[in-house]
Amino acid sequence: MAPTTSFKTAERSHSSFLAAREKQALLWIAARLPEWVNSDHLTGLGFVSLVAAGGAYWYSRWHPLALLAVIGFLALNWFGDSLDGTLARVRNRLRPRYGFYIDHILDAIGTFFLMTGLALSGLITPMV
Repeated sequence: MAPTTSFKTAERSHSSFLAAREKQALLWIAARLPEWVNSDHLTGLGFVSLVAAGGAYWYSRWHPLALLAVIGFLALNWFGDSLDGTLARVRNRLRPRYGFYIDHILDAIGTFFLMTGLALSGLITPMV
């Protein structure tokens, strides 16, 4: 007999000193995004931005100004990754299992690319 368990939504805890302002900003932005933009687009933007930031870190080995691109890509990552769930909640288009899974898997893969690019940049030792 298979065990019966119900799906439990992960508890969200954001307690930084900027958390309240960030939440206000995200709600303001989500309310003003065009209807054709959905949470999957924002998740994809967050993922691609992390990969691009990793690539910019790697490229900075030869062109130090590429570090400025890292800042821009990390800002885009914040925008997409922070706003995807907010947009889904604002528009009441929640997919708790799918969204949570996809978001966390893409964050993990994107972080791998970010850290690999940093390791290959020569700014830190790859052993770190």
